[in-house]
Amino acid sequence: MSDVKTAIVSEFPDCDICKIEGKEPPEPAEYDAMSTYGSWGYMCEPHYQTHGVKPLGLGRGQKLVLETPEPQPRKDKAAELCKRCAKDCEPDSWNKSTGRYRVLDNPMQIEVMLSLGLFCEEI
Repeated sequence: MSDVKTAIVSEFPDCDICKIEGKEPPEPAEYDAMSTYGSWGYMCEPHYQTHGVKPLGLGRGQKLVLETPEPQPRKDKAAELCKRCAKDCEPDSWNKSTGRYRVLDNPMQIEVMLSLGLFCEEI
């Protein structure tokens, strides 16, 4: 299993330590990590450098990365390929019955699907 060091988010949450310290407004958190205090929370860059468990990875924390949404026409084309597969995977979800992960916000996967006409399990 690869060591997960990043997590994709739609927006940065507030830094939990900034909120505890009463900083208004709190800084945006760039990390979801365990602190040297043993608790887990969202941390801005300065607080992660001071209080975050390093290195990043499973059980220690992830750097938060803003998602880059795919243009809807490309997602629609990729979804059409998924319909042809007929495995009934929900968008952006794990299908337990087929053991497939369908990700329509992944630009690389969409590019491969559209350029080669392949289904997700063939990529």
